[in-house]
Amino acid sequence: MTVDPPAPPPGADAQARARLAWRVAPLSLIFFLDLVDIGRQRDVVDALLFGAVLVANLEPLNRDPGLAHAYATIETASPDELRRPVSINAVAQSLRLPFETARRRITRMAGTGDLTVTPKGVYVPATILGEPRFMATVLGRHERLRRFYDDLRALGALPEPPAPDPARPGDAQPIRITNRAVAEYMMRGVDGLLGLTADPVGALLLMQMTRLNTEGMDDAQLAAWAADPIARARPVRTGRLAQALRFSAETTRRHAIGLEAMGLCARHEAGLIATATPQARAAIAQLADENLTSVQRLFARLRQLGALDAWDAPPAAARRARSPA
Repeated sequence: MTVDPPAPPPGADAQARARLAWRVAPLSLIFFLDLVDIGRQRDVVDALLFGAVLVANLEPLNRDPGLAHAYATIETASPDELRRPVSINAVAQSLRLPFETARRRITRMAGTGDLTVTPKGVYVPATILGEPRFMATVLGRHERLRRFYDDLRALGALPEPPAPDPARPGDAQPIRITNRAVAEYMMRGVDGLLGLTADPVGALLLMQMTRLNTEGMDDAQLAAWAADPIARARPVRTGRLAQALRFSAETTRRHAIGLEAMGLCARHEAGLIATATPQARAAIAQLADENLTSVQRLFARLRQLGALDAWDAPPAAARRARSPA
């Protein structure tokens, strides 16, 4: 099920939207990288493959509000029969990975029980969705989404919430609803970045480089950085990048060289700087706009499902709703 954000009024200021998109982009960048870090219980490419499989598997739940609420809370993982298997080829194409790379990694994850491969395709078994390591990720991402929501509301990037609908089903902690929505948001973000880098590891490296280059900047400093990243950025050492992403130094160096060849990274005596060619800047501006749409769609959908009601409640009630029983 796809829920579009409210349409802007006729004649809405395109420049105002662009400014909002650029203000939302840093929050989204940090949110995305934090989500990756919360879920880092496996190699980053394996994690992306696992996420792509899971998003495809759960499409039936995402299309049906009744099923979404039936399997909303931490205690209610959806059964295997509700998952839609996906072909390895489709997963490989979604991440722009060679088929053999995807096949080999998925086969290895099937050997550890993380995935199940059948003649109809691959899926994440329900047993995995109830394991403590997976549940730690689910809880962590739910809480990180709440903070992202608070940040966006403070920025004025989301409409004010309406009065709660008493007729709507109430899930005390609709953690699986929020996690399914977050997983879809992440895969849309990965897809957009792959259009720029054509490599998921390079995409994550570019995001982390940008985050560290602009760390601590206010709105005015970010605007100055966007206009002239070489002059305004704070260079970051390869070792710090590798540590932040939990990559090896060699992997970080290799992919940084690839980004440099594409004009997305520059070397400075003090470290690496994320930058862009004029052509890439237009693509990045489009990504920022698409991200704003994705963010607004994410929360419009969660609102329609009632998953934001507890976060919109008065502070005391919200604290009770956030506290696990």
